[in-house]
This record gives sequence, C-alpha cells and structure tokens, in this order.
Amino acid sequence: MATLRNILLAACAAFPAAFAFAADPAELRLSAMEVARVDNQLDITLTVDVSDIRPGRDREVVFTPVLLSQDGTDSLVLDPVSVAGRNRYLLAERHGFAGADGRVFQAGAKTPASIHSRVDFLPWMMTSRLEMRRQTANCCDPLVQHPTLPLAEMDFNEHPFEPPYGYVALTGDSVVELTAEGRAYVDFVVNRTEIKPTYRRNRVEIAKIIESIDRVRNDSMAIITGITIKGFASPEGPYANNVRLAIGRTESLKEYVRRHYNFPSEIMHTNYEPEDWAGLRAWVEGCRLPNRRGILEIIDSDMEPDPKDHLIRSRYPQEYRLMLDSIYPALRHSDYTVRYAIKTTIDIEQLKATMATAPERLRPVDFYRIATSYPEGSEGYEQALMKAVEIWPADAQANINAANIAIRRGDLVAAARYIDRGGESAEAIYTRAAIAGRQGDHQRAGRLLEQAVEMGLEKAAEQLQVLRTQLARPKVNYLYPVGALPAR
Repeated sequence: MATLRNILLAACAAFPAAFAFAADPAELRLSAMEVARVDNQLDITLTVDVSDIRPGRDREVVFTPVLLSQDGTDSLVLDPVSVAGRNRYLLAERHGFAGADGRVFQAGAKTPASIHSRVDFLPWMMTSRLEMRRQTANCCDPLVQHPTLPLAEMDFNEHPFEPPYGYVALTGDSVVELTAEGRAYVDFVVNRTEIKPTYRRNRVEIAKIIESIDRVRNDSMAIITGITIKGFASPEGPYANNVRLAIGRTESLKEYVRRHYNFPSEIMHTNYEPEDWAGLRAWVEGCRLPNRRGILEIIDSDMEPDPKDHLIRSRYPQEYRLMLDSIYPALRHSDYTVRYAIKTTIDIEQLKATMATAPERLRPVDFYRIATSYPEGSEGYEQALMKAVEIWPADAQANINAANIAIRRGDLVAAARYIDRGGESAEAIYTRAAIAGRQGDHQRAGRLLEQAVEMGLEKAAEQLQVLRTQLARPKVNYLYPVGALPAR
C-alpha cells in the first residue's frame, strides 16, 4: 500500500480539491465473517460489503484486521484491503493495485471485498481477539485514524473436564485364610521309616512344627483348618526305594503330630518328593564347583533319576563326594504348612487394632467399616481404603477407591495404575472417564461415560451432559454483526 500512496501523492495535483467526508466514510458492513482453527493454523475470512461505502472520488478507506493476545502483549497485523473512490480506484487499477490480487476495491461496487488470511497458530492465540483498524486517506493529507472495531473473541482452550470422584462400598466378606509355614530336618535311621523323637536333633526339629501349630492354636482369632507335611528325600540310592522312604517317613511324622494334638485325621494331609532335584540344582547353581556347568547339564537333562545320579557320581566323583557330605543331608527335609481361618468381628475398635498390627487378617468389608467410622475423605478414611488395596491388590472395588483417592491427590499416573485392576463395573468405567477428562482426552471420557450410562449409572448421565455442553461451547464469540450495520 505504501507504493500506491507514493503514486497518489505524486498525482495529487491532477485531482480536484477534497470533498467533505460523509458522517462516517469508514463505516464497516460485513456480509460474512468466519474464524476457525484448522490444525496448526488460524483461518480468518472477512467479506466486506462495499456497496454502501462512499469515501469520495479521490479517497479510500483502508481496513486492516489485527490479531491481539488477551493481555495485549502479542499481536499480528493481517493483510489490509482498500475501498477506493472512482478516481483513486482508476489510478490504482492503472498501476496494477486494483482487483482481488491487488487488494484495492472500488467503493459502491456490488462485488464484495474479501479478506482471507491463514497464519500459523501461535500459543498466544489460544485466547485472543480480532479487531478491525480503519483509516481514510486522500492523495495528499495524512491518514485519518477511525475507532478500532472489535470483531471477535477466541478461546480455543480445552476447558478442564473433571467429573467428581467418589467411593464404592467394599463388600468382600470371604473368610480370611492364612498359613504358617516352615521346614524341619527330621532324621531317620538309614533305610527306615519309623520316627524316633530322640534320634540326633529330632527333638529340636520336631519342636519347630509343634511351636508353629501352638502359635496358631493359642490365637483366639484363629481356627486351624488343615496341616500339610511334605517330605523330601535326597537323590542318592535307588529311586523306587526313595519313593518308599519319602512316603513312609512323611506318614510317620504326620501321625506323630496328629497324636500329639489328637487332631481328627481329616485335618492332617501329606505330600512327598522322592528326590529333591530342585533343591540340589539351586545349591549347585549358587556354588563354585569347578565342574558346576557340567553337573547342571546333567541335572537339567531328560534322564531318569537313577541314571542321572549315577552319571554325576561317575563323571564328577570329587564333586559328588562333596555334595554327598555337604548338601544331600539338607535335601532330606519336611516342609509343613498350617492353614488357619480368621474369625470375623464387627467391633470397630478391634478392627482398628488389627489394622494397626496385622492388617492381613482383615477382609475388604472390614477395611470399609473402619473407613466409614471416619468422615468421608478424611485422613483416617483414606488410610483405611489405601490399606485395603495394599492387602487385597486384586480386589476391584478396593482399586476403584484407591484410584479415586489418587485422583483427589492429583496423581493421575497412580490413578490409572489402580483402575487397571478395577474391573468392568459401571463405577470403574466412570472412574476411567474421570481420569481421561483430567488428562484432556475428552473424546475418550465421553465414550466411557456413554458406556457407564448404558449400564445404568445415574451420575454418569449427568456428567455426560456436562461434557457435551462443554464440547459444544463455541470457540469464537463474534462481536460484530454480520449482514447489517451495528446499532448506533
């Protein structure tokens, strides 16, 4: 436009003196206006109705759209258009400035002036405004500034969608069953199965089993439901004989313990492992024998037990003697498991005391009773629910509550981890929607809410309407009327 102005200044004397301006020669009438974000660009289209603009034969009106940030610190001036009177337009046309490409249009024409700009979308444009600057000019006088007109306000931010979090009742009330486990090294006379309590260290080893059972029997909240003894033998000697010894010795130890307590026979159970090759392998794997790898290859082979033992003994006699003396005695052991159930109670103070000392004894419903003895959302309330998911990490309801606590704390990573184990209930799906909304993934949040609505969750329907209203929010607020002049 500067080049055109220089030409006009040079030609100033060729035109008659200036006529008086109309009341507002820069009156703006828009027949269309559209502002849209298209991927990483901002697209602006303004259509100016020039049919009623009458600046005078030797004058022009310059319309310049300007983008400004919300705080006014950033701005971008877009390409202007000029609406020129007859003489000024002819001069512009003569020098190639007129027409759509030249951006100079003739005042009073029926064809509108189009302003179209596509610019890179910058961060500050997320909340910005569009204004129209107006100037009038003739060939010789300085430009006359007219009041700037507000055209539109833009807000392209995705407003936070944060459905309220909530908690579900923990209903898991199955009896808690626990175990006490240990290992005893009870010795038997060579090739015999009868137990001798006074033989070698048998009193000490049998006492381990008795003490474990006594601890459970003396627990007022525990009920023994079963005792299993599994006997192991070492690999030396014929496999068939080791089967006989493992079965017989385990049965002898079981009967000794049963008679000691006068347990009914259905409480006691046995199992056996004729040769503890797994224990031998673990020992060889962790030792520094010169031929450790060769021995491991034999242990891991598909050979039957007797040929396997014979090959180790014949191929690695020095190592075999060491294993026979040092490790084989440790492979002759009896592993025992005492299974017991925990009695239930509804006494809150007793439940709280158990949570402080032995939380593994509590059911999910017990943790919920403790939680609800505190105000919802309080420290005590959340502490009980978080302890529930710690003790019952596979419980879907406990994970839903833990996810919602994490949401409240702003830890969406932890919330997502918990809700992965939250199952597929309506509450779990709603919680996933709450996380997605806070992560800015409103489309996924909407899909999840729709799914929860189909499952009958009322609060999901309420939040889905909130989300739809938010997504329908216009990103552009048009301030200037289209199709008519603004009211005076």
